[in-house]
Amino acid sequence: MKHNNNVFQQLLKVIPRHEFQKVVDRHSGDHRVRTLPCWTQFIAMMFAQLAQRASLRDLTDNFNASHNHHYHLGVSCVQRSSLSDANSNRPAIIFSEIFYFLLQKVREQLPKATEKEIVRLIDSTTIDLNLNQFEWAHFRKTKGGIKLHTVYDPHADTPTFFEITAAKASDCKAAKNLPVLPGGTYVFDRAYDDYAWYYDLTEQGTHFVGRMKNSAVYSVVEEREPAGEGILSDQIIRLSSDKGRKDCPTDLRRISFRREDDGKLLTFITNDLERSATEIAELYKSRWQIELFFKWIKQNLKIKRFLGRSENAVKIQILTAMIAYLLLRFAQLSYPCKLSLQQIARKVSLNLMTRCQLISLFSPPPIKMSGKKAGLQCALAL
Repeated sequence: MKHNNNVFQQLLKVIPRHEFQKVVDRHSGDHRVRTLPCWTQFIAMMFAQLAQRASLRDLTDNFNASHNHHYHLGVSCVQRSSLSDANSNRPAIIFSEIFYFLLQKVREQLPKATEKEIVRLIDSTTIDLNLNQFEWAHFRKTKGGIKLHTVYDPHADTPTFFEITAAKASDCKAAKNLPVLPGGTYVFDRAYDDYAWYYDLTEQGTHFVGRMKNSAVYSVVEEREPAGEGILSDQIIRLSSDKGRKDCPTDLRRISFRREDDGKLLTFITNDLERSATEIAELYKSRWQIELFFKWIKQNLKIKRFLGRSENAVKIQILTAMIAYLLLRFAQLSYPCKLSLQQIARKVSLNLMTRCQLISLFSPPPIKMSGKKAGLQCALAL
């Protein structure tokens, strides 16, 4: 009888076992390991993400219940204590490298971009943690948490870089560790207001679009005619405070815009002197996509309730969540379906160990016809 791969195996095909093992060997992930190699740890954690398992016991019980699928996945049954120890002690960088390996595979599935410039969105989201259980994640007096700093590609609908820090780390400081592509355009909110960083971006030939703080001190160099719906003013400015003159001695642009839906006044600051004011406003509007991404992963992946309490275990779980997102995105791009990513995630969750082709899983069910209609169709065919 012909063997049919289950849905889980088909999703994982994009990550060849030998490529995974190269990363593991490079970081000695399986050194002195006897019962739970990194591959089995990875498969178990991906099962937790894709099958929406709620706890470590829930994960191991359900994963082991599917033991008849283990051979083709290249794994064996998992002990709860062994998986807990692996998540606490194995190098998290293994999973980070797998994320970037898979990201490249996803980008290869995308149609070639028609835009002349690269656009990236920068933002962060805070994940709350119980301070009594995660003492290392001290945030406020009675609250714990971590922060996920992300660079997002709105064209590919995927994160291109992320960094996990303590929740109290400021966005400005974290931004200096984010990779920047010369010639691109980066969009962010007021949390990234840093004059020295603005100047560094400008010197690299990189454009930025951000929000200007009300307390900013500046002098107007040139008044431009406000053109476009909602544009109230368009000015070339110089920062005139002592810090502004020292950290960012260059011309910038200040655009005032009133949002139509709620009448809110937004003030943008940018070093892009060429784009129209309307294009600048549209670029900032696209920043909403990264907010939707954060909302999606919190609702559909396991990054709010953690299977381990150590810092390393939390990092590994977030990394496997990001890998799960890319696996679903790769499947969405690889098959001609009109399903949203959430619909795909739900279908995968319910059918993870089912033996069926992904194309049939993502396709609408066949339309059933009544006997009279079926007979009429046969008669017409004759």
